[in-house]
Amino acid sequence: MENNTKNADLHTHSLISDGQLSVGLLIKEAQKNNVKYLSITDHENTYQTKEYQNLSKYYNIELKFIPGIEISTKYMDEEIHILGYYNLNTINEIENIAKPIREIKKSRIMKIIEILKELDIFIPNYLTKNIKKTYNRVNIARFIYSNSNFENIEKVFKTYFDNNSKLKLEIEYPQTEEIITKLNSIGCFTGIAHPSFLKDKDKFEYLKYFTKVGIKGVEVFHPLIDKNLSTKIIEFCQENNLTILGGSDFHGYDTKRKEIGKYNTFSHSAEYIINYIKKV
Repeated sequence: MENNTKNADLHTHSLISDGQLSVGLLIKEAQKNNVKYLSITDHENTYQTKEYQNLSKYYNIELKFIPGIEISTKYMDEEIHILGYYNLNTINEIENIAKPIREIKKSRIMKIIEILKELDIFIPNYLTKNIKKTYNRVNIARFIYSNSNFENIEKVFKTYFDNNSKLKLEIEYPQTEEIITKLNSIGCFTGIAHPSFLKDKDKFEYLKYFTKVGIKGVEVFHPLIDKNLSTKIIEFCQENNLTILGGSDFHGYDTKRKEIGKYNTFSHSAEYIINYIKKV
């Protein structure tokens, strides 16, 4: 009989991409919130896993850590985010997949910084000097938020990025099936992150296609997924033998995604992933 305890937060972000906390502090907060399984799925990056490896040499980390990554892709008219959980033996191969996308994102951020100067908003150079970091618009929004009277980072986004076509600067992400196939080929456990596009019921066809390509799970528990949609995705997962994923998508206490451990998935899902990636 499966254990239905929900204590696995398999979707979080640290300072290595656009999170507010260091890897160490994120682990500390997760443990404080009774998370027993944690994945730090920084965007297009693996340095968070290396940070964890270093910390684990010196500190007693009680939770089980699952190496993970989130990768932005494109399918049809949607930006689709892929979660990949991986064996440490494949970290260099994961990095080879992630690095080109990370560099594209950095290039976009540098262009955004130049456009912001026209609006008399000046972003200091030191914010983009960390060569290990993935730079997203959240990093810029966080700086603006910290130096202004905005209520939260989402308000910054709405003001500058959502309502200003100059600052959108769309990226040509790799195709979803390409990334799923590459990750699967090196033994990753792949899943679809926060599939809010499924609010359009016709787009369950996308999910059917991704299942054929080889995804192993879908994120069901997430701040963007309401109870009604969650129920529909669970039904799809059960019908297609997919693992139910979930996570807080923690970015920081200055965002709406700030509740580590609130959107956990089942411990048996986490254990299944651990056993799956052990086979590599």
